[in-house]
Amino acid sequence: MNIRDYIKSGFEAYYDRHSKVGEDGFCVWMRPGVPAPMKANDSQEEWSVWKLVPSTVTAEDISALEKEFGLTFPEWYKAFISTYHHYFDDIPEQDTNEPLKNIRDMYNPLLCRLGYLPFTWDAEYGCIWCIDVGSGPDEDQQAIYEIDHDILFGLDEVHTDRKQLQEHLVLLYPSFKAYFDHHFVEKG
Repeated sequence: MNIRDYIKSGFEAYYDRHSKVGEDGFCVWMRPGVPAPMKANDSQEEWSVWKLVPSTVTAEDISALEKEFGLTFPEWYKAFISTYHHYFDDIPEQDTNEPLKNIRDMYNPLLCRLGYLPFTWDAEYGCIWCIDVGSGPDEDQQAIYEIDHDILFGLDEVHTDRKQLQEHLVLLYPSFKAYFDHHFVEKG
């Protein structure tokens, strides 16, 4: 299976499922301030429907981000952040101006030091979702966990170890692919 093609197909299917414009003239993909290359039409209105635009994120950009985070990103995640520019609500937005800004903002020193790659928030923005890249190189074994971000304030960034952190993690998915399938491929 080609991971990038799989991500591309999942993003496109998810976008298409929610792109209907309602009787009120709005759709899920409308927002203010859409950069011109991402506008689905030539509308000069403040609110515009955005479209998926092929990503300009390079392997070098991802390598630099891995160095900043101190982690090696899974191939699934690399494809996830470098396939399309988008404004999906449930993952960090990636516009054409600064496509990695919101991903960079997910950085958490404690999680990264202990091998957990933070990649999104839950729907209420109270819990951080992260990939356990510290469990080894087999991506099928790199589970997705969530942790209440308030708990992180009470943990010592220098002395907390993986075992102590794991006491606060909640297992969500067995792998990034399982997460992606649930949120983008299967979600109605």
